[in-house]
Amino acid sequence: MKKIFFILFAAVFSLPFLYGFISEHPNTNVAQTISREQSTVSGDQLFQKNCAACHGIDRQGNPPAFPSLVSVSERLQKYQVKKLLQTGRNAMPSFTHLSEQEREAITGFLFGETTFAEQATEITPEQNGQRLFIANCSRCHKATPDDQQPPDQREWGMQPAVLGGITSRYELENFRQILNSGPCYMPSFSFLEDKDKTDIYAWLGSINAPPRTGNKMYKGCRMQWQNHF
Repeated sequence: MKKIFFILFAAVFSLPFLYGFISEHPNTNVAQTISREQSTVSGDQLFQKNCAACHGIDRQGNPPAFPSLVSVSERLQKYQVKKLLQTGRNAMPSFTHLSEQEREAITGFLFGETTFAEQATEITPEQNGQRLFIANCSRCHKATPDDQQPPDQREWGMQPAVLGGITSRYELENFRQILNSGPCYMPSFSFLEDKDKTDIYAWLGSINAPPRTGNKMYKGCRMQWQNHF
């Protein structure tokens, strides 16, 4: 009888310990999964964040200014695409702000592969915003008045607003609405996630820009630009 009582007592006493051990294991797996998801990005995601503004989310482009990339493998080899991402050409900016692995992931995606790139280090919202600005905005907009003239301003004669310090002129929600609607000649950036738009806004807000002057930067646009950028 004493032996049976001891066995029952030991079993009951050990349940909390066993439960703690069993319940801890799934949490460890979840933590590892989250960490792995946060440290990798797919070639598709990189394309959407860095290339879709010109070439479209479906890669159809807008020829002749922005060629289709649907059948790019029939016109170019992989090394040529990777070279273009590194150096840029004409209106296409250089994507040296991306790592070599990230550029390879984009290239692989364009060639029909399922690719991923490791994001080795954490970046701040401002750093992410700067990367996204370079990829999506810098072909038209300057961040500061001293920046080099963007290629589209030279070719199209446009002079879009300098965007540094925009947080002093626009609330975040207004900024998002402008990116989503794409007023006048500006394309829509609705394909970017809200976090990405917030990060661009944060980086532009970190720039100390001089006060705006009353110049006519939007001459030739049918829209009234008093309330836009």
